[in-house]
Amino acid sequence: MTAIALRGVPRHVRTFLTHFTAWLAMLFIGSLLAACSGGGTRSDTGTTTGTTTTTPATTTLSVVAPTTDCSKLAAIDITDIGGAGSSIASATVASVTVNGVAISYCNVKGTLAPSNTFQVALPVSTWTQRFAALGCGGLCGNLSDPSAQSSFSFSYSCPLVQQGGFVTAATDMGHSGNASDWTTDTQKQADFAYRGQHITTLAAKKLIKAYYGQEQKYSYFIGCSDGGREALMAAQRYPNDYNGIIAGAPAAHFQVQNSVYHGWNVISNSTTGSSAGNAILYSDKIAILHKAVLASCGDTPDGLISDPRACQFEVASIACAAGATDTSKCLTAAEVAAAGKIYGGPVDASTSARLQAGRPLYGSEYSWPGVEAPTTSSSTGTPVPVTSGVFSYNIVTGAYNLIFTGTPSKPNIDTFGYTDSSFYQTYLAENHPLYDATNPDLSAFKKAGGKLILWHGWADQHISPAYTIAYYEAMQTQMGSSSVDEFSRMYLVPGVAHCGGGEGLDSIDLVSKITGWVEQSTAPSSVMTYKLSSAGAVTSSRPVYPYPAVAKYNGTGDWHDGTNYSSDAARYNVRTPAWAGSFLYTPYSPKVQGVAAP
Repeated sequence: MTAIALRGVPRHVRTFLTHFTAWLAMLFIGSLLAACSGGGTRSDTGTTTGTTTTTPATTTLSVVAPTTDCSKLAAIDITDIGGAGSSIASATVASVTVNGVAISYCNVKGTLAPSNTFQVALPVSTWTQRFAALGCGGLCGNLSDPSAQSSFSFSYSCPLVQQGGFVTAATDMGHSGNASDWTTDTQKQADFAYRGQHITTLAAKKLIKAYYGQEQKYSYFIGCSDGGREALMAAQRYPNDYNGIIAGAPAAHFQVQNSVYHGWNVISNSTTGSSAGNAILYSDKIAILHKAVLASCGDTPDGLISDPRACQFEVASIACAAGATDTSKCLTAAEVAAAGKIYGGPVDASTSARLQAGRPLYGSEYSWPGVEAPTTSSSTGTPVPVTSGVFSYNIVTGAYNLIFTGTPSKPNIDTFGYTDSSFYQTYLAENHPLYDATNPDLSAFKKAGGKLILWHGWADQHISPAYTIAYYEAMQTQMGSSSVDEFSRMYLVPGVAHCGGGEGLDSIDLVSKITGWVEQSTAPSSVMTYKLSSAGAVTSSRPVYPYPAVAKYNGTGDWHDGTNYSSDAARYNVRTPAWAGSFLYTPYSPKVQGVAAP
């Protein structure tokens, strides 16, 4: 991001954006890692197997070699896809070392007009006739190298990815950075909303045919966070683009997520109830809260929560005694109130109607510092502004400029009006069909033979899994549960934070599951998850089952071993209550603006 792009941007936003590009790159790799990662050794049953890897069964496709030189791809015309001004800047061969093995890629970089920067990595000698588009996170604006898989050096799974079996592609979604220059450009808005990934996919497929002399046999999309939104957007808008889609922690409710959800969390933790206040909850008190939540509701051998919605924890149970002088091991009345607001979410002041379906769930506190609250400890005695180093505030500040471009009067975090449901019609209805990916009618994707895997960490601190559940329920209502089961699965992983991390077992191979489903018609059932040591060795394994089933320890054998678990009944059977944004699940015609995608 250049200094020019940041001119006129407030200092706190500049500070945030300086680190945001690095965070996006981490999230890009993390989303692929979470869908296809692990370490040390394992078999698909979850048992450790010494020092070798037992690979899940998958279709064996012959390796296809290029039929032309990589450099010649620089002359490919892509104006039929992106329009006038679209061009390929370079096509060069480079090697990436993965697990000690050098894999060569023909890396093609270019621009699809007006400003969708993209890169396609085409394996030189290892292509197995598969293609995967990779989603980006946050507000995108950064191009991650789809061939840079050095983070897979500790992985044990996804051999199709690690061994260079896929052509992979990435895009910045039509803009650079997250400064305000693109929030007033309707074409760049469209490219971020839906067009960028689609035209990048079309360009990648054209390059595949030119390089190998044939088309790909199977196409996939892998994304998490906004990449998860992009995944669902593809299923809804372009049902023929991909055979299989993995949507992790999807920011499908894009506008609600980046206005109500994050904004409410900020003002709930403010001494003034606005961005002008100091934080109430700090990292040390959040740690006390988290420990109490797990002690009350943890139902797995390692103390995690199988389904936080069944947790009946009362924050007041750890309140400091009246008149206490030492509050270091309890929560003050103000801290209790702040936590209660974050857990509870906003309601309409007049009707008491719920204003959002999702909220930070019990067990997610571990990852609140830096997102819902500052990372500072209250023991320092120095008040910290609620806006300082808090992701929720910074993402809302950036997203508001994008979301509210067409509204009569643009709100800010203090004037949004979180307890008045009219904000849905005033601010969010107009661009809902543009940015959101909540259309529950995926019948066209199903008819095309597409398969969809949704997954979410129960302890996600950025996007509540309750939103993903609500969307999945809306799909069932719209299409029928049996119909949804024919093409979709959803997995919720205890203790896992946003797109990975947290205290849970966050290494999971969903790529082998989606390829097995698409290519062998083998619908996934249980999926083994893993926890790794800092050295990359497996320390524990546990299965997750299609929602709403949960894993239950059988009571005998090592509880660290996933083979000692079986499927158990749901812990919670209440469907998502009605909320003010329920209209988001009514099938709608997607909004198209600017240059239409081919």
